[in-house]
Order: sequence, then C-alpha cells, then structure tokens
Amino acid sequence: MLEKLKIKAEERIGRKIANRGDCQLLSNAIFDSTGLDLSYNTIRRLFGIIPQTKPSINTLNTLAVYVGYKNYTQFIQNNELEGKQELSSVIYRFLYYKNNMNISKLIETLRNKNGLYFVEMVTVLLRELFREKDYSLIDKIFETDELNHRNFTYSELLYIGNCIGLIFRKEGFYSSKLMNNTNFLHCIYLTFVDYSSLNGYYGRCIDYILIQKKINEGVEIEIFSSALLELKNFLNCKKVNWYNQNLAYSEKLNPILCSRIFSLNFLKSDIKNIDELLLTYHKTHSKKLNITDYYYELFVTSILIKNVKIMAFLIKKLDFKIKFYYQKSHLNCYYLMSGFYYKILGLRQKEKYCMDHFDISECRYSYEEFIKVLHLIYSFHKTEVKSEQNVIKREYNEATTKMKYNYFDEAYLENYFEKSE
Repeated sequence: MLEKLKIKAEERIGRKIANRGDCQLLSNAIFDSTGLDLSYNTIRRLFGIIPQTKPSINTLNTLAVYVGYKNYTQFIQNNELEGKQELSSVIYRFLYYKNNMNISKLIETLRNKNGLYFVEMVTVLLRELFREKDYSLIDKIFETDELNHRNFTYSELLYIGNCIGLIFRKEGFYSSKLMNNTNFLHCIYLTFVDYSSLNGYYGRCIDYILIQKKINEGVEIEIFSSALLELKNFLNCKKVNWYNQNLAYSEKLNPILCSRIFSLNFLKSDIKNIDELLLTYHKTHSKKLNITDYYYELFVTSILIKNVKIMAFLIKKLDFKIKFYYQKSHLNCYYLMSGFYYKILGLRQKEKYCMDHFDISECRYSYEEFIKVLHLIYSFHKTEVKSEQNVIKREYNEATTKMKYNYFDEAYLENYFEKSE
C-alpha cells in the first residue's frame, strides 16, 4: 500500500521523484498545500534515493493528507475498496462475455491485480458459476495453477469451501466431472463436510469417490470418504465395518481426519478399553502444535453416543487455546460437549457457563444443521414447559426428517438425559 501512496504523490506533483531536487520540490509542495512539514531527507529515504528506513506513521499520514485523505488509515481503506470494486467489475464483465474470454488469463489477472483479495474474489466468481451450473468452466478454473490447493492455507481452504458449499447444499450438487478434479476435491469436498446430507448429495459424492478409487493423489481422499461412509452407516443404524486403527496415529494425515478415523472406534460397538485407547491416542498427538484438531471429531461423537468417559477425558486433558482462527469452531463444539457433560452430571453452574459460551452461529457452516439437532436435544431437556418442548420437538422432527437418519428418532430426543441403568 505504501507504493501506491508514493505513486499518488508523484501523480499529484506531476513528476517522478528520482533525485534530491525532486524531493525538495515535493517537500515544498506538501507544505504549501497542507501546512505540514515533511523534510526532503525523509522523502529521500521514503523513495529510496538514500538508504531506506521504515517510515513513521507521521510521515505516512502527511503524505496521505497531501494526496487528498484525512490520514494513512483512510487511504488504505479507500484503496482496498477501490481494489475490490475493480476486481468485481472484472469478474462480472467476464461472466457476461465468458464464452469469448480466456479463463486462465482472468484468474491470472485476479491474482496479479491484488493478491490480498484473490481468495475472496475467486470465490465470488465460483459462486456465480455454480449458480449457473457451469461445471465445465468451473473445472477449467480448478485446473489453473492459481487454484492448486497447495497454494492456499487451511483457513483459506475453509473460506472457499464454506462459501461455496452452502450453494451445494441448497442445489443438491453433483457433478462427476468435478469429482475427478483433484483441486476441487481438496478445496470443496474435503472442507465443506456436510454431515446433514450424508443420505443426500454429499453421500452421492462419497459413493462416487469410493467407486472410482483413481483420483490423483487420492489416498487421503479415499480414507476420508471411507470414514464418512461409516459415520453414515452408524447414523442409519447400520453396522460400522471399516476401520484402520493405525491411520489414527498417522503423522502424515490431516489432524482432523485422524480424529475422524479415531472416533470410529466408539461407533463400532460397546468398547471395553476406552481409557487405554484414549491414553494411547493422546500420547501420540499431545505434543503437536495443533492438538485440538486431533480431538475435533470426538466432541460431536461423544455427544452422539452419550459417552461420558470420552467427554471427561477431553475436558481433563485438553487445555483449550485457540492458535488459529478456524479453531473458533472447535472451541464452540467443545463448549457444547462440555455443556452436555455437566448436565448429565447435574453440575448446573458449569453447565450454564459452557452453554452461555456456545453459539450456534459460530459452528462451521457445513456442520451447523447437524449440530443444531444436538442443540435441540439439549434445549428440549433444559425447559420443563410442555408447550416449549412441543415446539422444540416439531423443529427436531423437521430437521431429522430432512436428514433421514434413523438414529435421530423421538426416543433419542426424549430419553437422552435419562440415567442409564
């Protein structure tokens, strides 16, 4: 942004700042037009005529005032807005003339014009194309070098996946062409994990992956799909079969995938060695920087199967600290699990603390509808007013009927907090 500010200053004075005389001229011009003093030596350093130093905020503010802004902060905000508007115009023009324009050139333009907003702008473009169901063009976009999944951080992948995944859910997306595109799978399929649609469009995607078994670099994708298929089986009250315990301790797989695989342990049957399993898993991953990722799936799994041992272990062992922005959703699920745990134990003060910190809007978009069902179970038992329970039950039935999971019947809702015999 500093370079843009310097260009603006050169445009206003009408010449390149290339020598001492130019710096003196600019210093005088700034004083004449603003009454602010910016020495020519400061300007020389700023424009690299003599060895540069980091400019002070006073220097930046003075130059911003000279080019027509209140301060440097306003200059940044205005230029960010202009940059977004310019990129938006490029996108919408492309959408109108897309049959006659080069998609690779457009993506390169979006990257080069303002890399800071590339993820946001390319997501806007993809959303528009998904609405038009132009899967052929989307496939080409995901084949460009700029959309290689390795170029994005995990947070960026989550942003792309969540923003576009909501359209998938609404439209009941399915495209075999895109299901063969490695970058699409990493950017969308692996990030917008739609637990509410395992019997719908997302389940069709899982089935396709497992039938194909030929996706480039697809070992992790196949493992991921196999784990989700078993969760689908569990929710449909079918036997959970596939499980490769060694994969849960992998150093190479995504940590959340490890937690997804490990959670299958507890969906298979009545496990006897829970404490041993948890301790071994914790010992393997406890030194990792992103330790919370290795437990993410267990938060929801422990609620699903009402496993107090797992809940207690997680609360005891996990010193929850958010190290990355995306882990806000982790913490949110942790609060929900803890709220369930303390309600089961009858510890009302701790239960209230956790549920006061839980916020359904903080859930990851792909999980929101699924977690809402769990929250409705809690809400049903939180109130003793029959009319309120009836309203919650109707909402629960509407949500679970849409998902078509046999596991979520009325008995599960009504008896969840009943003491086990």
